[in-house]
Amino acid sequence: MLHLASLAIALAFPVRVMAAVPPAQDILDRMLRTIAEIPSAVSADAEFRLRVGRSLNEPPDCVFRGTAKVVSGQPTLKIDEGTTGLLCWAVNRYVIGQRFEATERLESFLSRFEFDVLGEKLVGNDHYYLVEGKAKDPRNDPNTMVGWIDFDHGLLVEGTVGYSWGSIDTEQSYRRMGSMWILLHQYLYAGRFNTSLEILYSNFRVGSP
Repeated sequence: MLHLASLAIALAFPVRVMAAVPPAQDILDRMLRTIAEIPSAVSADAEFRLRVGRSLNEPPDCVFRGTAKVVSGQPTLKIDEGTTGLLCWAVNRYVIGQRFEATERLESFLSRFEFDVLGEKLVGNDHYYLVEGKAKDPRNDPNTMVGWIDFDHGLLVEGTVGYSWGSIDTEQSYRRMGSMWILLHQYLYAGRFNTSLEILYSNFRVGSP
């Protein structure tokens, strides 16, 4: 039962009425339009910080630095330097290299899922929607996705991707640069392995294939 004092406080403030919830496809299309606003060639310096069983305020186990590029919608990554050792070598080759170089266009990837809107919230004056995707073929990896999308700006800000072996949680922050939004920071966490990967982007360059 709602406490009477809490009810009185709630009634004392005006209620902000949310607009009608758009279909999931409209929310995804808004995000794809934001991505389409990125020029045909953009590059940036990227730093990857891997931590195994450590918090963010502790030194990372591995650090990699390189150049991330998006050319005609296709991301690529070149690591120029990194921490030595077997663990760091394996992460560089089998995790960073495979995850951050897309072999499939985003539109094609999203078409493999059925999407629904699970929730909504206001962050300041921006409308956020919680969108869930379930793989049409559950045998595929990933098999589920759920995330909060800033509908007004077309930005995925946080979410979880489910695989047959576990899940990866992610948070992302952005900054406006001219007519486009640029990704500044990513945080990924795999709970099964108690491992996190922090990625920082800087020194953005437009028209640098």
